[in-house]
Amino acid sequence: MHAPALLFLAVPSLLVYGAPLHQKNAVLRAPGSTSIQSGAYFVEFHGEPASPECDYEHEQFFQEVKSAGIDLHTRNAFKRLFNGVAIDLPNVRNLEQLESMPTVRRTWPMQVRTRSAAIPSANVSPNLMYAHEHTGVSKVHAELGLTGQGVKVGVIDTGVDYMHPDLGACWKTPGCPFQYGYDFVGDGYDSGSMPHPVPDPDPRDTCDGHGTHVTGIIAAHGSRFSGVAPNVTLGIYRIFGCPGNGTGQSADDVILKAMEAAHADKMDVINMSFGGGSGWSEDPLSVAASRLVRDGIVMVASAGNDGANGLYTSGSPGLGVGVINVASFENWMITSLKIDIFGKNGNYSIVHSSPGNSKFRFVFDTPTPVVAPIDSSGSINGCAPYKDRYEQQILLVRRGNCTFVDKAAYAQDAGAIGIVVYNNEPDLMSPTSVSPNVTIPLVVIKSDDGQMILSELGYGPVTLTATNGTVSTSNPAGGQISKFSSWGPDPELHQSPAVGAPGGHIFSTFPLDLGGYTSLSGTSMASPYVAGMAALILQARSKNASVDEVRRLLLESAHPKPEVNGTIPMSPLRQGSGLADIWDSVSLMATVDPPQLSLNYTSNRDSFGSPASFGLDGAGQSQQRGAADEAIRKLTLFNHSPSSFMTCTMTNLAASSVSSFMANGSFAAVPRVWPETGGADAVAADTQPHAFIESPGLPIRVAPGASQVVEVRIKAPSGLRDEDRWLFGGYLRFNLLWDDQAGTAQTLHVPYTGFVGDYTKLDVLSVPEEGLPFVSLKGSPDALDDNAHVAIDGEHKLAVHYRLEHPTRAIKLRLVDDANATVGYLPYGYIEYLGRNYQSVRGRFSNSTINGTLYHDADLTMPFETQPGAYRVRIDALRPLRDPNDPEGYQIWHSPRFIIDSVSPPNPFAAANADEAESIDDVVRNGESM
Repeated sequence: MHAPALLFLAVPSLLVYGAPLHQKNAVLRAPGSTSIQSGAYFVEFHGEPASPECDYEHEQFFQEVKSAGIDLHTRNAFKRLFNGVAIDLPNVRNLEQLESMPTVRRTWPMQVRTRSAAIPSANVSPNLMYAHEHTGVSKVHAELGLTGQGVKVGVIDTGVDYMHPDLGACWKTPGCPFQYGYDFVGDGYDSGSMPHPVPDPDPRDTCDGHGTHVTGIIAAHGSRFSGVAPNVTLGIYRIFGCPGNGTGQSADDVILKAMEAAHADKMDVINMSFGGGSGWSEDPLSVAASRLVRDGIVMVASAGNDGANGLYTSGSPGLGVGVINVASFENWMITSLKIDIFGKNGNYSIVHSSPGNSKFRFVFDTPTPVVAPIDSSGSINGCAPYKDRYEQQILLVRRGNCTFVDKAAYAQDAGAIGIVVYNNEPDLMSPTSVSPNVTIPLVVIKSDDGQMILSELGYGPVTLTATNGTVSTSNPAGGQISKFSSWGPDPELHQSPAVGAPGGHIFSTFPLDLGGYTSLSGTSMASPYVAGMAALILQARSKNASVDEVRRLLLESAHPKPEVNGTIPMSPLRQGSGLADIWDSVSLMATVDPPQLSLNYTSNRDSFGSPASFGLDGAGQSQQRGAADEAIRKLTLFNHSPSSFMTCTMTNLAASSVSSFMANGSFAAVPRVWPETGGADAVAADTQPHAFIESPGLPIRVAPGASQVVEVRIKAPSGLRDEDRWLFGGYLRFNLLWDDQAGTAQTLHVPYTGFVGDYTKLDVLSVPEEGLPFVSLKGSPDALDDNAHVAIDGEHKLAVHYRLEHPTRAIKLRLVDDANATVGYLPYGYIEYLGRNYQSVRGRFSNSTINGTLYHDADLTMPFETQPGAYRVRIDALRPLRDPNDPEGYQIWHSPRFIIDSVSPPNPFAAANADEAESIDDVVRNGESM
C-alpha cells in the first residue's frame, strides 16, 4: 500500500486516503497550492504503459470490480502514459477492497490544478519585440531565418481563439498553423462546481484568454509583433473551462488525457503553463511528463508564481525528470495603452493596468469626469458604500483596506461608469481578477499619478479619455528576475527552476471578444517563450537533436544574472541556469553533461560526495568522495566541431546562498541571502563556495567530434553555520576556444547547488515560537490547557492546528493514550507528499478535526467511534530524505493531555457528513493567498 522511497509512477502527489465523501466531487485543499477532488481516484495497474499487458489488465480489473459488486464510475482510461483508470468511488469503504485486487498496483486521490495565474500588467503595445532583442530571438529570425518551420508544438491550456488574425484566423485548413487539438472539457467545466467534462473537437477559447496569450508568445505572426517561433505547427489541447464557473481548476485525469493526446499527435514540444500541486517530482503528472521526455518530446512548464512565499515553491508537473521548468525575468520596456488626463494646470498621459479577465475595457473616447469622493466610512479607499450618486462619472480611489472587487462594486452601486485605483506603493501593480458581478471597468495607476489627479481636483474639474493611444516607458526592473517567480529546490534537493525567460509585462494575443491583445505577467508567459526557443533549436538541427541535447543547449548557453543591486550571481534556486539566449543556444559548438549538479547535503559524505543514494543529478556515474564539505563530480565535455580542436579552462562563479531562517531561528518567507547584497567585498573569497577541475588538469584539449571526462571538485562555503540551514550554489563557467580560423570562443555555465549541514535532520513542523502546533476548541484561537475536559458532539469539536515549514513526504495525526499507544487516526490523519505552508492568512497553517470519528487504518477506510478518555494528539512528520518505514525518521510532537468526557459523534460510517462539509476549508487549507 505505502510506496518505497523511490517508486516510479506509483507514487501519488497527495494521499489523503478515505477523504470524506460528504459532497460529491468537492475540492479539498492542502498546503503548497495542492487541491484534491473528494471521491475521485486514480487506479494504477501493474503493467508498464503502452505494453501488451495493458488491454488484459483493463479487462481483468472491470471483471474483478463486477464480481466484488463495487459501485464506481469510470471517468477516463489510460494506456499510453499511464496504465490504469480514473474513477469516482461513491463509497470510500470500497477503496481498501479495490487496492487488494490482483490487477491493482495502487491508488491515490485525484489532484486538481489551477493554471499558473497570469498577472495582468500594463496593457501593452508590441513590447515582446523588446524582449526578443535581449534573448537573441530577433537575431536568429533576421540572420538565420529560423522560425520553427516544420516543428510541432502542443499547448495544453485554456484553448485558443484561433480566429485571431495574428494567429492565422483558421482551423485545420491547408496552410493553417492549427492542425491538431481537442477540447477536453467544454465552456462550463470546473473540477469543483461542474466536474463532468463535455468534450468536443473544437478548442476555441473566447472567454478566458490565457491559452491565446501563451500561443501568441510562441507563434504569433502579425503586423504588431512576432512570436518566438512564428511558423510552427500547433496542437491545442483545452483543459480549462471558462472563468467564473467555480474554482477555475482542472482535474489531473483531464490533463493526463490531454497529455496522451499530444503524445499520440507526435508533438515535438509541449508547453504547460500551469503548475502548483505538491511540488514533488513523484507527482503523477510530473512522472507522466517525464515519460513524454523519455519518448522524445521536449517538455516545458512554468515554475510557478509563488516567489513571495520563498523556497520550495516550484510546482509540478515542471518537476518531472527532464522537464524544463522556467523562471520569469522582467521585460525591458512597458508601452501601455494610455489614459489622458485634462486638468486646470495642464494635460498628462499616464500608464495603467487592468485585470486580464475583465470583459469591460477601460475605453472612454470623450472626456469623462473624474471624482474622488469620500465613502461612508470617511475614507478615500472606497471600501464602504457611498452616500451620493455618481452617474456617468469615474471614481478615483486609493488601493488598500479591501479588495479590488469591493471597491468596484461600491463604485458601481453608486452609479459610476468606471473606477481608477491609485497604488499605495511607488510601482505600477496589477489587479489579479474581477468578479463577474462587476460590470464597470477597473484600472490601477501609479501612486504619483493618483496624487497628481488629486492635486488637479483641488484646482477644479478633471476629465480623462482612454483610447487606443500608447505611451512608452522603460521598465526599471528590466532584465531582473520577476518578484513573483517561484523558488526551488524540490523537496529532495533537485535543482529548480531550470532556466529563465521574459515573463514580466509580455504583450501578446488575446481573444477577439476580450480586446484582441493584452499584457500579462507570469511564469506562464516565460514557459512558452522557452518552448518557442526549443522549436527553433529543433529546426536548426533539422529535428535531429535529442531531448537531452535541446535541454543542454538551452540551459548551458543561458546567462546567470546578479542579485539586484549586487555583483554576485543570484542563486540557481532562483534563476536556474540564468536568462536564456537562443542565438547562443543554436551557435554552441560544445556541451557539457550533466547540465546541472545537485550536490545533496554536506554533513553526510556518502550523500554529498556521491548522489547515488537519492538519485540526484549525476547519479549512476562513478563518483569519488572529497574531503569534508567537498564533492567530486565527473562531467563530460563534448566538442561538436567536426574539424577544430577545442581548448577548455574553467572558472567558478560563487552565487548567493539562501536560507528560510533568520539568525535567531525564526522563519522568513523571503529568503535570507548571504553575502548580503552590497556586502560581497566584506566576505573573504575563500569562505564562499569554490570549484576547480581535479583532472586531467588545465587546459583541457578535446579533439574534433570527441569528448573528454573531467573531474570537478566543489567545496561548500566555509563561512556558514550548519544550524542556519543554508542552501549554497554557484556556476561552473567553462571557457572554450577553438583553433579554427575565426578563433571561435564561447562560454558555458553549469549551475550547482547543495545544502550546508544534515538535510535529513531538518525539522518539518514550525518552530515553537510560532505557537504551532496546538489543539483548541474548534473556532477558538486559544490552545487547550493541560488536562482540559471537553465534550464532543454536533456543536463542539476540537481542532488540531499545525504548520509545515518544509515539505514532507508523509504526515500522521493520531490520538494516543497515556501509554503513547495509538488509539486511531484522525480525519485527514495520513497525508503523503505535502508541500510546505505559505505565509498567507488562509495558508499559514493546516488543520484536522477531532469530531468523534477515528480510523483504524492509515488509509482512513475503517472508521470507529471515539470513546471517552484521556488522550493526546501525536503528529509524526517525516524529515527530508528519510525512509517512511523508519520510525526514527520522523519529527514527533505531542499535545498536552486532554480528557474527552463524552462523545456524541456523527454517523461514524459516513466518514463525512454535513458536519464535515461545513469545515472543508478548516480541515486542510490551501497554501495560496485567495
